[in-house]
Amino acid sequence: MPEELFTALKGIDYTGKTIRPFVTHEGSGLSNIPNQLKDICTGAKVESGIAITGSVVNSARDKIENWI
Repeated sequence: MPEELFTALKGIDYTGKTIRPFVTHEGSGLSNIPNQLKDICTGAKVESGIAITGSVVNSARDKIENWI
């Protein structure tokens, strides 16, 4: 996860919040993002995320809608 995102997420009260990670990628998938979010977003419920390969993002509508 980019350092800028870590910085932006720090210091926020996540109590009672739900986070559902969504990423586009070209091979790395979700990587370790859910665990990183659990570490930095104390109090949040981090649910399963979805990773969409960037080269097929234009045809991923059904996959995303099913995830939502």
